[in-house]
Formats: sequence, C-alpha cells, structure tokens
Amino acid sequence: MKPMLALRIEVPGYRACAALPVLIALLQSQEAGASFLFGLSNDWLGRSPARHARSLLEQVPAAGFDTGIFGWQPTQWLKRAASAPAVWISEQFAQARAAFTKTFGCAPQLTAAPGWQGNPHSLRLTQRLGFARASDTRGHHPFIPVWNGEIVRCPQIPVTLPTLDELAVASGKGMADVVDALLALTAQPPRFGHVFNLMASRALGKAPQHFERLLVGWRGQGYRIVSLDVFAAGLVIDQLPRHEIIIGTVPGHSRPVLLQGDEFLSEWRTPA
Repeated sequence: MKPMLALRIEVPGYRACAALPVLIALLQSQEAGASFLFGLSNDWLGRSPARHARSLLEQVPAAGFDTGIFGWQPTQWLKRAASAPAVWISEQFAQARAAFTKTFGCAPQLTAAPGWQGNPHSLRLTQRLGFARASDTRGHHPFIPVWNGEIVRCPQIPVTLPTLDELAVASGKGMADVVDALLALTAQPPRFGHVFNLMASRALGKAPQHFERLLVGWRGQGYRIVSLDVFAAGLVIDQLPRHEIIIGTVPGHSRPVLLQGDEFLSEWRTPA
C-alpha cells in the first residue's frame, strides 16, 4: 500500500477564503485529499465580504474535503493560549464550535490549535468535547498525549514536516529551493507517513505554483495524499503509544510550540 501524506490547510480568516477555489481545483486535479481548518471569529458573521467568504467556505465539504476548527479568533489564541485560564479556553472552543455548526450543520470532529499553542485546559477539552482527533502538536507519528501524567484520550495527529515559511526563514533561500528541500525530506517515506501544514492566503490563491510542485512531487514519490480523517481512519485509541507533551522550538518558527515528547514511562518499560 502506498504511504500516506496528510494535508492540513489552515484558513485563518475570511480573507484567506479567496484562495479556496484555486486550492480545491488544484487538489482535485491531483486527486489529493486535504483537511481544511477554519479560524472562525465574529468577522465571519457580520461583514458583507465575510458573508461572501462563507459561501466559498461551504464549497469545501461540497467538494468532499474534511473540515475542522482552527480556534476562535486565531490571533488572540496565538497571544494568550499558552497561559490562558480554563474559562477563556472553554469560551474559545464554545464560540468556534457554535460557528462551525451553524455554517456546516454538524459539530466539528477535528480541531487544530493555531500556531501549535495550548495548555492542559485546551488538551483536556479535545477529549471532553468529543473530538475524534486533534492536530495541536509537532512530532513524528500519531499518539495519545500525556501532560504532567494526565492522559488525554483524543488522538493527536502531529505535523511532521516543516512549513514552507519555516524552511524559508531557516535557510534564507527562495521558494523554489525551499520546495526542493521539502521534497528531499519526503524522499524516503517513514513508517507512519507524513503530515504537512499549509496556510491559505490571497497570495497563495494568486500564485499556487509552488504548492502544485509539491503535490506533483509527492505523487511522484509514491505518496497517497489524504485528509487527516483518512490518515487517522485506522487508528485504535487503546493501541496508540502515549507520549508526553513538551514545550520546545522548531527551526524557523517564532514561538515555542507543543511538541511530541518521549513515550510516557518508556524508561520503566525498557529498563537499562
């Protein structure tokens, strides 16, 4: 069976919806799946341009793509989530879930933390609110998160690859060279496949050629490009490894992020 590479596409605000028709057409032309993560806020609900953006947003599930939430007011989440109290975190989830349900007619099954920011309160809610999967972390393979000994029974599907922007910042190279570097990282498929994150934007909608090169390159490397839903379809919660959540940095990213740490109690299982 072909190795899988899951795409998660962040749509951080209604202006980014301008890229959706181009991305949908490009993904369909490459027979690729993806999960679209919407950063909802009050801007989606009242302004005239936002109402037009919502009509574009509704094209995503109509085209057969997976959808989920990317927080409520992602900019505020980036600033506050790492140290925010439980009541603030709960309100953010409630607002995002209500807006998503109003738009799509169903509750979200997927959540992803903006900027891979969070704290124990946000992780707990992925389980308590019944999400089927979360993608709040950077790491290597799917796992059950553990924070200070507390197990959260909601599978984490971490992003395994650097983003295009991170590679550009870390290397100082142009986008064509960055695409080559990313394809070099995926040349040998790992056992569990890869997860790649892309941020939608007006600029991406006008010039999607670098993303198209990635899709063509990954198909040439033998990957099946899928959504997070398909990527996680065969996972059994009780069979997933449990890994501690740690805070750390990734090259080219401006903030510390949630990382997949060591396997929980791994030293006890394999004593020296």
